Amino acid sequence: MAAQWASRRLASAWGSVMKSSALSGRAILVVEEQPLVALQLEEQFHRVGARVLGAGKLNEALHLAEHPALAAAVVNVRVGSDTTKRVCSRLEQLGVPFIIHTRYDAAEVLQTWPDAPVVRKPASGKAVVNAVAGLID
Repeated sequence: MAAQWASRRLASAWGSVMKSSALSGRAILVVEEQPLVALQLEEQFHRVGARVLGAGKLNEALHLAEHPALAAAVVNVRVGSDTTKRVCSRLEQLGVPFIIHTRYDAAEVLQTWPDAPVVRKPASGKAVVNAVAGLID
């Protein structure tokens, strides 16, 4: 029984490593207004070899969404008093997959982008990284 449990844990951990390795060398946009949360996410993405483009304001996010090497994005529903609908729309137009990372109700965003995964705050950086890796696989 213990061997079976250990085998499942190892398989689960290996799956996370495999998913995360899909991000190595990839550019990930992180749209987050809270510096500590943004820093934690950046650190987790760097651990799997991803490059992070960070935006704490709406105009920065719209600018960075145009980066030609962008592979995926993590988007908070609100940045300051602004919603990030324009950022999500632009990412969709460009074919860049994204997840919603928020503590707010994501129902309004999901009406427009029902396939966007939602990771609720507070969430571990690993959970966010795995969600983004799942977009790229």
